[in-house]
Amino acid sequence: MGAPARLTLKVRHYEVDLYGHVNHANYVHYLEAGRVEALEAVGLALPDIRRQGYLIVAVDLAVKYHAPAYAGETLEILTRVREIRGARSIWAQEIREVASRRLTVTAEVTGAFMLDNGRPVRVPRDFAEKLSALHVPDSC
Repeated sequence: MGAPARLTLKVRHYEVDLYGHVNHANYVHYLEAGRVEALEAVGLALPDIRRQGYLIVAVDLAVKYHAPAYAGETLEILTRVREIRGARSIWAQEIREVASRRLTVTAEVTGAFMLDNGRPVRVPRDFAEKLSALHVPDSC
């Protein structure tokens, strides 16, 4: 069993909408950045995966918005792998404002492992072993 990956980022002024808080669509970018950084941290950078003839694509995304975030705040994205089975992996993520620990977003993302031609394929053993560093079955 592993531990969640952590990424911090500062909310930029252009990510805020007319209501004064982070636009909901920007959280999807934050979540993606969290997953990409988590993969890199365990030695699975996307360009390297691609060079080996594989792809990891998001096939399902469920996001729950709990509280707004504002320009200038620092957010922490926790990313963990909840499950690896066959060709899929299920990722659980949460975003919190750092100073107050306010929960802003939770998300669950299903990733499909595929060959370069788009055909689903079982997660290769060496990739699964690296992903185990992020495997945390319970919540973050």
